[in-house]
Order: sequence, then structure tokens, then C-alpha cells
Amino acid sequence: MMAETTGSGAGNVSGVRCVIVTPELTSLDTRARFVTLPLFDGQRGVGRGHAPFIGRLGAGEVRITGEQGGPADAVRRVFVEGGFVEVGHDSVTVITQRAIPAEKIDLSQAREELDKIRGTVATGEEAIASKMQAEATAREVVRIAERSR
Repeated sequence: MMAETTGSGAGNVSGVRCVIVTPELTSLDTRARFVTLPLFDGQRGVGRGHAPFIGRLGAGEVRITGEQGGPADAVRRVFVEGGFVEVGHDSVTVITQRAIPAEKIDLSQAREELDKIRGTVATGEEAIASKMQAEATAREVVRIAERSR
């Protein structure tokens, strides 16, 4: 595994390794100071030395703060559509069906998709629940796209 580092000198490899994986590819593999995750029941932040856990993700935004090689306060945003996360002492692995970097989301297309979902009629418990989930996911895509502008 990774060697422990001490001190805060230049070139120090610290923070957490963040990996986002979809069925098709590894969409991100980087080191960062802090990662914020959209768990199904709320947000959770993870830094180096965090207690290990496995969690279920909701549709939302993974925020990677202080990415290695960039400014300490820079934030990379990635939309993920549910899945699972495994957190270790110095790693965060996100396994999701879909991961889209915020800057690659087409805001007008995302708004059209949300309007289309809102315009559909659902009857029956299962169809209504499915529509509500699709609408919540589409709202998150729009919100993330708006924030990245």
C-alpha cells in the first residue's frame, strides 16, 4: 500500500486517493485533500485517516477539494447516479452507474430532460416512485451544471 508521510513539506503525498468507477471505465483516479460524497441519506466528507466504511450513494455531486497538482482550494465536481462507496484510511472508491464531470454537463439539455420528466404522467405506486426518483436525479444534474458555470 501507500507509504505513510510525515510533515508538511513540498512534494508530500497526503490526503486521500479518490477513484470513481463506472461499468465502462475508471472515470477518475486522483489524490485530493478532501472528498465530499452524496450518500443516500445526506452528505459526508472524507479526509485522510477517516474511519473505514461502506455506504450507499444517492444521485448527486462528488466534490474533490485540493486535488494534487492544483490549488489547495480548487474543487472538481462530478455527478454520480447512485451506487456505493468504500472508504479506507487514505482512499475513497466510488462505484456508480454513471459519472459525469460537471463541466461536461450540457445545462440546456439537462433542463430539457427535467422538463420532459416533469411532463410525464405516472400511475401506480411503482411508476410514481420511479418518476420521483428520475425527477430528483434530473434536478441534481441541473443543479450541478448551474454551479459549474
